[in-house]
Amino acid sequence: MRSEKPESTKVVQFMKARTKNIIIAGVSIAALFGIASAGMLVLYPEQVTKIAKDLSAQAGISYSLPPAATPAPNSDSAFLKSFKKVFTGIAKESRPALVFIIAEKKVAVRQNDFPFPDDFFFPFMPPQFKGPNNQKEKRQSVETDGGSGFIVDLKNGYIITNNHVIEGADKITVTTYDNRKFKAKVIGTAKNVDISVLKLEDFKPSNELKQVSLADSNEVEVGDWAIALGAPFELPQTLTMGVVSAVQRSSDSLGITGANSFIQTDAAINPGNSGGPLVNLDGQVIGMNTAIYSKNGTSIGIGFAIPSNTVRLVADSIINNGKFSQVYLGVEMYDLNKFGDAAKKEMKIDSNAEGALVMRVVPKSPAALAGLQPYDIIQSVNNKPIKSSIDIQRQILFLKPGTTVKLGVLRNGKPIELKASVTEMPSKMSADDKADGSPDPKQAKTQAFSYGLVLSNKAPASGKGVTIAGVMSGSLAEKAGLQEGDVILQVNRQDVMTMKQVEEALEKSKKAQTSVIFLLIGREDGSRSAVILPMNS
Repeated sequence: MRSEKPESTKVVQFMKARTKNIIIAGVSIAALFGIASAGMLVLYPEQVTKIAKDLSAQAGISYSLPPAATPAPNSDSAFLKSFKKVFTGIAKESRPALVFIIAEKKVAVRQNDFPFPDDFFFPFMPPQFKGPNNQKEKRQSVETDGGSGFIVDLKNGYIITNNHVIEGADKITVTTYDNRKFKAKVIGTAKNVDISVLKLEDFKPSNELKQVSLADSNEVEVGDWAIALGAPFELPQTLTMGVVSAVQRSSDSLGITGANSFIQTDAAINPGNSGGPLVNLDGQVIGMNTAIYSKNGTSIGIGFAIPSNTVRLVADSIINNGKFSQVYLGVEMYDLNKFGDAAKKEMKIDSNAEGALVMRVVPKSPAALAGLQPYDIIQSVNNKPIKSSIDIQRQILFLKPGTTVKLGVLRNGKPIELKASVTEMPSKMSADDKADGSPDPKQAKTQAFSYGLVLSNKAPASGKGVTIAGVMSGSLAEKAGLQEGDVILQVNRQDVMTMKQVEEALEKSKKAQTSVIFLLIGREDGSRSAVILPMNS
């Protein structure tokens, strides 16, 4: 019986055979190449000599492009070159004050053993379905957001940024121009104007860092150069250039929350630019980049910055008091520009009149102490004409508590002047109590019901007026701000004590085809006026 060779022996023999074949093949190729080379030497010696010369030439020559030519003198280009130094100078002076901010926030994330999300089977299964055994496990995840800021006090390490950049953050990391990283704590924030002040922890200034100064934003004009600094899409130390496109853009017209006005610029501002400075040709901050108008989330040349004067006032208040000491007047208002000509005529005011109609005066507020009343029309603050209630808010918001303001008021068609001493807004405002009452089922055919009002048969505690038992959703009454529990004291300035009197007054207004109905409403926190616009005037 023939014995089989071990498997390892077979592998060795195979490898030896392969190696032998490779050696033979290599020798054969070399021999063939040698024969071919010899043939070329014999048959084409001049070709071999040419190849050798070409190779020697390539190895011996180091090629370089021609040197830069000296440009011909040009006065126009010389001017532009000197102008260019302005922007490089701004970059050198302002960028060392620019910082990149990373805000980390812990969020709860639901983790199911079931491999599909809860809403995977909806509506095939009930929304409360949560997988096997109806169990949920919660874990934490960290969300990070990037933004910008700028150093305003190098000695103390104070940084200003937007509130929305750091809102709700559990950890804030700031990277400075010299690539150092610091933890930062929030000194204070003013959410309603989107401004926050941070302080760097364990911070020591370096020669590479600088601070910026705040310019007077009241001096900013349309057409001024504007340079935006920030970290768009988390690209730190980015500079873009443009001009001031507009000033005093109102927050309400832009759909931005907060009693603020903005500087508009066409300098490119993108996500991540928030909190960065908008500077002028002197490198001074004229505003803080805050928002953009865009349909796709990127710059289309319409950006907005909070004016530097607002930034200064809020930052000073935060650093000194740990918070923004916001003052208030204590009135609720309705813009005259929302009334049509017919409504203004019935109110006996000029069709071109502008201002804010006082709807309610908060008891014991600065407005109440000054003598303001419902139906008064505020037309100026400190002799400055105002067009709407937002203008009054801007005039009042940044004043210091105790400041006296002059109010130009139109009362019953006659101008008067009142003085109010604004105070810090109370931390808690009293809430409205809801009144009970049973609506009359016959009210469905009444004029009050057509406006969305359900009146109560139960007399109010004060014994005066008619209690509103309900307000229908989406009705004219709801749009007028009426609430369940309100007490109607007057209809078109006529006292009412019964449901019948309310109905008669509303019917009279309907027959006269009036375009506005005035109601004086009583609430726990004070009386106020309301306006129903049955003809959408």
